[in-house]
Amino acid sequence: MNASDAHQTVAAIARRVAAFRKRQGLSLDQLAARAGVSKGSLAGLEKATGNPGIGLLCQTAAALGVSVSDLLATSSPRKAEAFALDGGKVLWRGARGGTARLLFGTRGPLMFELWEWVIFPTERYEAKAHSPGTKEILYALKGHLGAVVDGEAFEIEPGQGLFMEADAPHAYYCAGKQPVRFRMIVVEMPANGGLGNGNQTRERR
Repeated sequence: MNASDAHQTVAAIARRVAAFRKRQGLSLDQLAARAGVSKGSLAGLEKATGNPGIGLLCQTAAALGVSVSDLLATSSPRKAEAFALDGGKVLWRGARGGTARLLFGTRGPLMFELWEWVIFPTERYEAKAHSPGTKEILYALKGHLGAVVDGEAFEIEPGQGLFMEADAPHAYYCAGKQPVRFRMIVVEMPANGGLGNGNQTRERR
């Protein structure tokens, strides 16, 4: 994703976060408290400053009762939808070139997402606990993947998968000398139980 695309994505996220927040009658302070993030981070997100990380997007989306895809406006309300496995939006970049791309996500409040990650040696992504009941399935495509879930370490190689309860602190890292490439399926119910009215759901797209 080039600089222009990245700017457009951040600007779109800013508009939609502000719209969802105002539609629910929440102040910045109230949403920040619900999401467990600082008011400054949330204000920066709505002003489209910087490059918001995955954690901030996930926590904000869950607190609003929507999905990350709702914030990105990347999913449609149709019963079926084709998507490209080499597409998606890059929402994380590691210091050595690693990336995390959201390939596809459903509309909220139940969040079902497919991600593709590439993590280089020495890179590590630390994640806070997601909403209660969140599940993740990781499967390695290339290289060795390391994961830590609630303090317990796991390693998998191509041909193996890992199921994890993601409502505890967790991390992903490259466990070998070559970059690891893996896909991740996430199923999460927002922390507020999908607050919002029926009109909100119908108006998301």
